[in-house]
Amino acid sequence: MAPPATSMADIPDVMLEEIFLRLTAAEDLARASTTCPSFRRVIADHAFLRRYRALHPPPLLGLLQDTFSPAQPPHPSAIAARAFLGFDFSCSSFLPSTPGHTWRPVDFFDGRALLVGPPDKEDRQFWVKDLAVCDPIHHRYVLLPAVPDDLKALAPQLDLLNLEAFLAPGQNEEDPLSFRVMCVAQCTTKLLILVFSSSLGGQGQWHAHTFDQWSGQATSASDGSFIHSHGGLSNRQFVHGCFYWHLHFRNELLVLDVRAMELSAINLPPERGTNSFALVEAAEGMLGMLTEGYGEDHDSDPFWLTYSILRNNQWHLNKVIQLPVNDAALVGVAGGYLLLEALYTTTAQEALNFGCFSVDVKTLQVEFFAELSKPFMYARLYAGFPPSLCAPTI
Repeated sequence: MAPPATSMADIPDVMLEEIFLRLTAAEDLARASTTCPSFRRVIADHAFLRRYRALHPPPLLGLLQDTFSPAQPPHPSAIAARAFLGFDFSCSSFLPSTPGHTWRPVDFFDGRALLVGPPDKEDRQFWVKDLAVCDPIHHRYVLLPAVPDDLKALAPQLDLLNLEAFLAPGQNEEDPLSFRVMCVAQCTTKLLILVFSSSLGGQGQWHAHTFDQWSGQATSASDGSFIHSHGGLSNRQFVHGCFYWHLHFRNELLVLDVRAMELSAINLPPERGTNSFALVEAAEGMLGMLTEGYGEDHDSDPFWLTYSILRNNQWHLNKVIQLPVNDAALVGVAGGYLLLEALYTTTAQEALNFGCFSVDVKTLQVEFFAELSKPFMYARLYAGFPPSLCAPTI
């Protein structure tokens, strides 16, 4: 007699894990999780998610502004991005709303979205009353509790120059589903960082970190003059477990180590001038920088990137990368790529086209990413699917 047929549900979990780890496309993993309860249990396990994310970094899927512009062939991310054509990343369809209450996305990180509600007109100390962290793929969200009054009092209205809210990795590195929301308040007398952590038990809580010694760095020019109109931090980037801000008036980077919650500063290359730059992960845990370069005549001179690596607190030029474009602007780094919006021509026609090119931050290979119908002002990159696969809380 033939042995009874074995169903997929009879396969041991350890074998299922090895099978699922070989699914290089994240959307295939998501489909598998909906097949049956046993698949969902294996894929939702935190230990499995850690292994999967280590083997398959989240792909860069596309750009977000009013609409989603996905990666296009022949870019490696095009297959994964195809699943999101026509997808609504605004999260407005599932977030609670009332007449006059609209949500606005302010950050995307690791596949999640941070949205803010309208300003609280009765409480002008803090400009935003409502914050929501959303999983736009699975239509799940967490509404954050209001910032406690005693923490808001640390940044009085007359002292507050600027407030920036953004997503950060979770405090619990063993839990891939945890997250943090940070609000950096630039004040005339101090730098205040308010942190909401989902991993501090229950629904999470807010706590504050005050850095009095950095108030002058963030609000003063190198000649000591005070910047009254706004704070001096800009161009936030995340590399190797640290957030970096450009200290506009000092040609330095302010560094926040999110594990230790400590601040430090490093110098920028003096030859960088005013050109835009992007920070990337270099080999052996070092910091790399891609800086735009161009000739005096933007219409005819070539456009390039210089790649430098920080070693022993000194920047060293490593490579110059010629770009097949007439002009370009750096958009940001996500999913292992630097993305540039560019004007370019093809061999078949002389007319200028508008689109995006990507630079692989490991190989520095330049590839076409997507054709665009118009420039994207303040575009955001979306990478990280699945951000919180099968998670019960977000």
